[in-house]
Amino acid sequence: MMPRPPYGRVRKWRPALFFVLAPLLLGCGQGPSTVVDALILESFRDPSGMLRPEQVHLKANAAERLVGDRPNLGSTADAVWVRVSGWQGAPRNVRVILDNPTLDSIDVFTLDGPRVLNAFRSGAAYGQAEDLIPTFNLPLNESHELWFRIRSTKPVLLPFNLTQVDRVEALRERRDLAVALYTGMVLAILIYNSFLAFSTGQRAYFSYIFVVLTVGLVQWGFNGYDRLLWGNIPWMATNGLTVMGAFSGLAALVFARHFLEVRRYTPQWDRLIQVLLVVYGAALVTALFGLPMVAYNLVNLGALSAPAMLLLSVISWRRGNPSAPWYFVAWLIFLVAVTMQALRDFGVLASTPMTATFMPIGTVLEMLLLSFALGNRINLLKRSSDEANAKALAASLENERIVKEQNAELEARVRQRTEALAKANQGMSTALEDLKGAQDQLIQNEKLASLGQMTAGIAHELNNPINYVQSNATSLRRDLEELIEIIEAHSAALASLAERAPGAEEMVGRARERARALDLDFLVEESRQLIEGILDGADRTARIVGGLRVFGRMDGDQLVEASLSDLLEASITVLGDRARNKARIEVEFEEEIPSLWCQSGKLSQVFMNIIVNAVQATELRWPETEDRRVEVQLKGLAGEDAEMVALEVRIRDNGTGMDEVTRQRIFDPFYTTKDIGKGTGLGLSIVKGILDDHGAEIMVESTPEVGTCFILRFPLHAPGASQTEAA
Repeated sequence: MMPRPPYGRVRKWRPALFFVLAPLLLGCGQGPSTVVDALILESFRDPSGMLRPEQVHLKANAAERLVGDRPNLGSTADAVWVRVSGWQGAPRNVRVILDNPTLDSIDVFTLDGPRVLNAFRSGAAYGQAEDLIPTFNLPLNESHELWFRIRSTKPVLLPFNLTQVDRVEALRERRDLAVALYTGMVLAILIYNSFLAFSTGQRAYFSYIFVVLTVGLVQWGFNGYDRLLWGNIPWMATNGLTVMGAFSGLAALVFARHFLEVRRYTPQWDRLIQVLLVVYGAALVTALFGLPMVAYNLVNLGALSAPAMLLLSVISWRRGNPSAPWYFVAWLIFLVAVTMQALRDFGVLASTPMTATFMPIGTVLEMLLLSFALGNRINLLKRSSDEANAKALAASLENERIVKEQNAELEARVRQRTEALAKANQGMSTALEDLKGAQDQLIQNEKLASLGQMTAGIAHELNNPINYVQSNATSLRRDLEELIEIIEAHSAALASLAERAPGAEEMVGRARERARALDLDFLVEESRQLIEGILDGADRTARIVGGLRVFGRMDGDQLVEASLSDLLEASITVLGDRARNKARIEVEFEEEIPSLWCQSGKLSQVFMNIIVNAVQATELRWPETEDRRVEVQLKGLAGEDAEMVALEVRIRDNGTGMDEVTRQRIFDPFYTTKDIGKGTGLGLSIVKGILDDHGAEIMVESTPEVGTCFILRFPLHAPGASQTEAA
């Protein structure tokens, strides 16, 4: 143990400024009114926290001397043992004071070597509201040692001093009065701003009342008065200052966001505010999960951003925010107060009654300035509103004058515009009629094109058998003339023989010679073959003509009963070599397909159009005819009761196929993928209209470079069929 220092004189601090400011501005963290010079502090740490008082004398040699009247050991999870000496020789009416109400637990032991003579406990964790300035009796024997075991989740600040017992109660009363006055100021500011918040409805006011409330509670926590609120809740008694600090940071950031209109003037800073909000939120979460020191450090980390908020206000000020100067001054005062408090806690500034008032003075001034700023903001808004109303009134009067002056002119212009619109409407009606006529003409041209295709096919198909018949008839006429010549020669010879005329035998010989010369047997056989050829050509012509009967009229609207297989075969027949010679057309028709009530000519136009498109698609993909393939299938579709309810036609090709965009638009009028002059874009549009009239569905499946399949489904009970049958 260090040699006992001589007892020094008692110093009394009675500066006039202290007695003026302390009661009014919460100078409740200052040193005592009467202190003793010779107090000596030595400490060592117990990382395990399991060291018993009886074992302290074994570690006494490890204790190190603490320097300064407010030693700051920082944040630590260790238990800190402090030996207090220098009190020897002090009067019996002097007590040891540890003026730091934020410490979680303070255990005091009077030791005589390994013997514990006396023990006492205090601190925030025990929730003793009456012990905000705990006093500890001096040992009766000056050879005994006074040890303190201190645990805290906040920085371990040790403002030990000696105070005369008759001054302790006065100090407590003075501190209570100061806290009451400070609380009264905060409540007045809180009530005033709450009234304005609900009167104006501005978000900045609502966030500011939380700033005032949480800052006031933080100051209560620094001075230990938060035990009055949750002294019976041990967790809050230990973590209350951290929780209130986190809420204070959250409230300050939200207020700055609204008050400085960050998203309007400095949107790039909004990300920083979001990060800081996350930091304070993390502090609350870690406190809830039992990590109080981590939570406290996170609150301090968020507080380090205070200079950034000061810079934010400067940037917002330069960008024209009229509220930013108020925020800058208020925040600057608060930062100065916090800085002074930190310098005092770390021993840079002396611990005097003056330095003890910096923090409460700073917070009060900050609250007042921000309240004035919000009031000024209301005045600015009111002034802006008045100016806007004045401008609106002036503009209204000016508009009324202009309206009166221009009414006559406007009426004249309205009449002129009305006449012009009437003429324009008439012109538009004429143009619309012309456009409709052009559209009808295009549709008619498409129909005529289909009719032309059919006519060309009919002419080509009929021309082949007719040419064949004509050729055979010519040859047959020549053979018949030679046969007639032979018959006439034999007839004359037979007549001469019958009359026994002279030279009859000679005539018979000449007739026989003529028959041999003309090859009578060949003529007879060739004549038979030519007649059979003529009959075949006539039969083929009859089949073509019979097939054409299923078409009916191309523009007919009357429903007739027709076979889809006949219509498909007739369409392929009419297309003739223009389809069969350009691609392989494979036909697969299901047997016993019932007839369908339909407009046969129009359905033939549908089939011809789709088959021609299929053949053209194969031509674009395959250079050789044998690679091109078009499949035409017809089958019946059965319902739930196995009865046939619809007919399905599938026309599939192995052509170029279509992408999804083209497939969605192929039925749009005038849409075509063919080169200019090779298509009008109306073919499939007309096909869709004809199928809609028949109540049929059309679906298209297509894959680029694979092919396309048109699926047509015809209900067996077509619209209007019953009426036609009844007729």
